[in-house]
Amino acid sequence: MKKILFVAGLLMLGQASAASYVSNDAATKTATITVNAGEGGDNGGLNFNGADHGKKGFTIPAGWTVKMVFKNVGMMPHSAVVTKGQTPPSSITEKDAAFVKAYTSKLAGGIAGGSKAETVVFKVGKAGTYNLVCGVPGHGLGGQYVGFMVSGTAKTASFK
Repeated sequence: MKKILFVAGLLMLGQASAASYVSNDAATKTATITVNAGEGGDNGGLNFNGADHGKKGFTIPAGWTVKMVFKNVGMMPHSAVVTKGQTPPSSITEKDAAFVKAYTSKLAGGIAGGSKAETVVFKVGKAGTYNLVCGVPGHGLGGQYVGFMVSGTAKTASFK
């Protein structure tokens, strides 16, 4: 019985963790998203919030403001940028950002693991399909990206 309760507790913790990546303020039309680079060992640390190769993603209502809280919890340097299209570009600069200021500092060089969290604020535009990609050379092509959907029908932001 104790083993069953322990496993059930772990499952509940996993669900709570996924929910904690997003908070919504519908009154101000603001979504706060947490982006943890290198969370766990999936894809050799080339992941965001434990997801890689676009297997999960954020959905943001069109026209909302996004507060992206970026933290590198991994061992190697990482960064993040919202890019256009369904697949990440082969090389990334600030000019590839889908929205004004939708990227972290040190985009190509990355932010060292264990550094203080960085908050980036930007407004999303029209509905469409985008990606949140690591800008460190080779990381995006190695699978360090998640989806970033801007939805014309979503009422709140989510990460699934």
